[in-house]
Amino acid sequence: MKNKLVIFDWGGVIESHRESEYCVNKARINLIKHFNNEIKDKDLLKKERTIYINNKMGERNDVTTNWFNELKKEFSLKCSYEEFYSFYLKEFDKVEYYKDVVQYAHTLKQICKIGILSNLSSLDKQRLDKQVDLKQFDYVWLSFEMNCRKPNKRIYEMVEKECKFENKNILFIDDCKENINVAKKMGWNTCNADGHELYKIKESISKFLEKEID
Repeated sequence: MKNKLVIFDWGGVIESHRESEYCVNKARINLIKHFNNEIKDKDLLKKERTIYINNKMGERNDVTTNWFNELKKEFSLKCSYEEFYSFYLKEFDKVEYYKDVVQYAHTLKQICKIGILSNLSSLDKQRLDKQVDLKQFDYVWLSFEMNCRKPNKRIYEMVEKECKFENKNILFIDDCKENINVAKKMGWNTCNADGHELYKIKESISKFLEKEID
């Protein structure tokens, strides 16, 4: 089965995006409000996300200070970049993640190749590594290092070029339908699931690995 590859998304599949848990969105809110407690929650996430995207966070590794400067101006943050960065790491380390999904992913290494394909900024790689132990994965594709984000078709093409697996021998697991739809068009096998659906992930992987390879 070493000629088959299972690729996991991170956010939503391994790290929580659920509002009922301590998720990324709650960390984002607490980050901003920590440096200006007069900010109201209304539209905070929308404004923060717009600044994130406009500054190409998750697409480049050299834009974090620009992103911070715009956040500081928009939300009147009372801090330096160093203070902001330090609290960012501390606060986002609290975000819940699904240890059972990580443990299961690691067990697959004896059966097939495993990879991570995720949209994230350079600020998040340290946290990702703490959660999943990146050296356990055969392939690690991170958007800020690739200068491209899902669902841009180019990032999927870059994955194919590096791993050299036939499309039919790739399974991609992501909680975002938009990301899944592009992978389907590329001819990949897909599983649309989040970390609370480990049963669904296991079922998809089992079926994928059982498929005959021509």
